[in-house]
Amino acid sequence: MPVEIRDRNNIPELLKSLPQEREIILRLAGAFLEGKVKETIQQGRQDWPPLKPSTIKRKGSDKPLIDTGKLLNSITHKVEGDTAKVGVFGEYCIVAAVHEFGTTRAGRNRNVVIPARPYLRPTFDENKEEIERLIGSEVQAVIEKFILRL
Repeated sequence: MPVEIRDRNNIPELLKSLPQEREIILRLAGAFLEGKVKETIQQGRQDWPPLKPSTIKRKGSDKPLIDTGKLLNSITHKVEGDTAKVGVFGEYCIVAAVHEFGTTRAGRNRNVVIPARPYLRPTFDENKEEIERLIGSEVQAVIEKFILRL
């Protein structure tokens, strides 16, 4: 008498779905961090140096990193392979880097100092555990979708 072995846990379907599920999870994590980076820019950070009085007068505001809104609107996320990337991609990335790391060579004569006002790395560091929890719960949901509890 032949023995029939059935896959009660849907392992083949789970394995086939992993690339799509991975992409979805990475997009969720990227979107989450993108939102947190934008919050950081809008709220500012206590450890950022204040703007110079001349900059405040020119801008009409004392909020660092917010002038035209280009930096804020340039923050986005994308998925490449097994990685979610959050930041500024394209032509505005140099401006974004100047604000993240600072420079001593800005302006027409390359003699303007812009102090570092990090917004990417600190935001990631402060939200790393939440991102890990988000990814973990999404992975668990995928597994539960395919694996029957015994």
